[in-house]
Amino acid sequence: MTAVLDNPAVVGEASVEGVATSVVNTLKAKALFTAVSDALLFAAPASAKLPFLEAVRLEFGVDQLVAVATDRFVLGASRVEYSGVAFTVMVAGSDAKALVKMAKTAKRDESTREVTVEVADAGAQVTFRFTTGEAMTVRGLDVQFPKWRQLLPADASRMGGIVGMGYTPAYLKRFTQVRADEQASGAQMVVFPSVTSSGKPGPTAIGIGEDFFGLLMPVRPPGDEWTFHRPSWLDESASVAVSGFAGVR
Repeated sequence: MTAVLDNPAVVGEASVEGVATSVVNTLKAKALFTAVSDALLFAAPASAKLPFLEAVRLEFGVDQLVAVATDRFVLGASRVEYSGVAFTVMVAGSDAKALVKMAKTAKRDESTREVTVEVADAGAQVTFRFTTGEAMTVRGLDVQFPKWRQLLPADASRMGGIVGMGYTPAYLKRFTQVRADEQASGAQMVVFPSVTSSGKPGPTAIGIGEDFFGLLMPVRPPGDEWTFHRPSWLDESASVAVSGFAGVR
């Protein structure tokens, strides 16, 4: 299978080069499924013809895996536990989907089914080996992924100050599909609209639980800003509303 590969990168302070081959990189299959399936919700479709946006960036740190993707309108980053060396790889959308399918685990096996991640050629080839016997190898080209951390609000200095934010419903819906199990169990979606340095509506930061963070770009208002107005039909009494439809057959 093919994948789009980013240059071997440092996550934290460690790198693939120079790490003893005895180090075993492992994580739960359910964790791999969660992180990659979350990120895939935010990747661009193949029809976009933009390989670096049709892919999922996997950042393996010393103690965590962060999977992130963006189509320029939304961005999602999902974190799960991982143990091993640090490296970064870009996996093509088609391979990411195949990996999700392979990592899907029956509930009864979630605590025992694991994945060993083997890194070869200084990170140019990555093999995912499951304890249940399946394996998948990805190897691909070098592409440049956006410096996504720079897009995230650093603090609350640009939060608030805006009355009304416009969103595309289809983009907002993607966030309702993230961490479905956690949301069903009560995890809250917390939304933080921001403003740009010029005071215009900026990206909205969205957190879900402790391990997901994303961005949703706003829809430009028809004027300088969205203006609130209460629809007049809300103030019509029930009798007026009913009589208004009396002649309709």
